[in-house]
Amino acid sequence: MKIQPFAVVSFIAIVVFSVNHAAAQDSTSPASGPAPATASNFSSSNVLPEGPSVADSRGQEQAGPDRETAMRPFSALGVDVKFGVGGIGFDVATPLVAKLNLRGGASFFSYTVNNLSEDGFNIDGTLTFRSVNASLDWYPFHNGFRISPGVTLYNGNRFSGNAFVPPGDTITLNDTDYTSSPTDPLVAAFSNQNNRFGNAVAPSITTGWGNIVPRARGSHWSVPFEIGFQYISPPKVLLNLTGTACSSDGCGDVQSDPTTQANVLAQQNIINSDIYELRFYPIVSIGVGYKF
Repeated sequence: MKIQPFAVVSFIAIVVFSVNHAAAQDSTSPASGPAPATASNFSSSNVLPEGPSVADSRGQEQAGPDRETAMRPFSALGVDVKFGVGGIGFDVATPLVAKLNLRGGASFFSYTVNNLSEDGFNIDGTLTFRSVNASLDWYPFHNGFRISPGVTLYNGNRFSGNAFVPPGDTITLNDTDYTSSPTDPLVAAFSNQNNRFGNAVAPSITTGWGNIVPRARGSHWSVPFEIGFQYISPPKVLLNLTGTACSSDGCGDVQSDPTTQANVLAQQNIINSDIYELRFYPIVSIGVGYKF
């Protein structure tokens, strides 16, 4: 008997379809399936797909990558590098409770000027920033906003310098003019009382944005910003004038002239009055932080 090619192809197609259909039925039904559902054995568990409970889904939601996670005290460490009015510095922080960090840091910077001309003076001087601070960072909301009471444990900010008065130039001290001698020019020396700008220890209060110990799961980087002030008490500048001053009546040593020394002291008081508001010394900084 001669077999037609079309009949062979049709037979193979029917066999393949039958096998695939049977396999599909086996994969969608259990090996020993339960009896069909009746009124006596019908329940929600027979028709509802199995899935996580409401409690499980809430737990999974809280454990998501964008949710805050609880931290044990001292269980993490964050550091930052910052730049601000106090110079270049760094901070180290660790969590205490859910919304509270303990943070400590330091800042330092030095700047030197040479032959700066200002009000008839040629000024050489050095401005030095040195400070160590500690604070508690409180985050009242679920974002980066914080309030930070703290204390400056060491205030080493200071400046010193000399102002040279070129021969023949005139300066004014307490509304009195003095002309610098050609042979012994006037020199005004500036320094800080107790060799620092304000008290050694000072309370502070700041606010800002950014947490260098972020609570979000998987979060490490931050950009902290801080602004506030520390109360350093009124800073004091000491002024000392040496050299010879000349007038139409002749020249004389300013150190031995009581009137000149009284005018120097009066000018010193004027300077200290001008910087009185700096008793609330500003704190402003921005940096980049990383949590380990």
